[in-house]
Amino acid sequence: MAVDGFTISISGIKGTTHFSLSYSAVRRIKCLFVFILGLFGLLLVLLSLFANDASSSEKARELALQKAMLLKEKLKQSRDSHASLNDNLNQKQQDLRFFSEKISDIESALALSNVELDLKSRVGLVGLNVAARHQILQRIPNGRPVKNGHLSSRYGKRLHPVKKIRAMHHGIDYAVKSGTPIYATADGIVETARKSNMGSGNFLKITHSFGFTSSYSHLQGFEVIKGEYVRKGDLIGYTGNTGLSTGAHLHYEIRLVGRSLDPLPFVRWEMRNFESIFNKNKEIKWDYLVNKIESQIALALKLSSRKVPSSKDNSNWLVTSISTDR
Repeated sequence: MAVDGFTISISGIKGTTHFSLSYSAVRRIKCLFVFILGLFGLLLVLLSLFANDASSSEKARELALQKAMLLKEKLKQSRDSHASLNDNLNQKQQDLRFFSEKISDIESALALSNVELDLKSRVGLVGLNVAARHQILQRIPNGRPVKNGHLSSRYGKRLHPVKKIRAMHHGIDYAVKSGTPIYATADGIVETARKSNMGSGNFLKITHSFGFTSSYSHLQGFEVIKGEYVRKGDLIGYTGNTGLSTGAHLHYEIRLVGRSLDPLPFVRWEMRNFESIFNKNKEIKWDYLVNKIESQIALALKLSSRKVPSSKDNSNWLVTSISTDR
């Protein structure tokens, strides 16, 4: 009779013991063994994944810690920078208050007063002596900056010839040929002599007495340098077509404490119509300027009483003395 399975015999001193295993039992044992091996393999895989995950978590923790330290350092730098900016801002505000007070003092003395001159001040201005008038005309811009050329654009709002938009024109334009000589309209110091192919082009600015400045734009070239002292009538440059320009011309501006004025009344201002400027520019406190000039003349007269000039007219000598005593 065939046996459906296996028989295992174990012999000893006490005899032989027989164990019978059926094929189905063997198959179950094999399946159990395979299951245990699979379970062990799965456990190894899970342990490996856990180890990798732990390693990744540690790296992530270290990376997060590094980022936190970096953010902390950046925050400290930001706070330091913020404190420095606050200090700078406070200093700038103090400087701004200081300069605002200074500008207010100048403006209150010179410009933007809506009150017209009273009769006494008007009479005092009209009654100025020749020396005082000469000094005013020597120190405050007046007359044409170019001898040739015609006025092509006035002061005020206009359609910009290049941008084609309505905008304020802060000066006047003279249509002239390139290379036309330009002359200083008053004594002063060259504040800016800048070359450029944009905007105002080659640009020249002169600082005059009492807060006045004159500027000349779109030049071909300069005859003066920054910091140079110039006298009224000195050659300072040549007209051109540089910068934002549609043709050769001179753009001429006059400003008082940084605020633009219509240059045309100043261009037409001279000794024979000396009083005209007081009516056309009433926003300027001319009486203050006159007092300044007269004080300087009085000082010059006091000095001249100690030393009488030789063979020269007193008024001419006085003018020379004052104009050189800046």
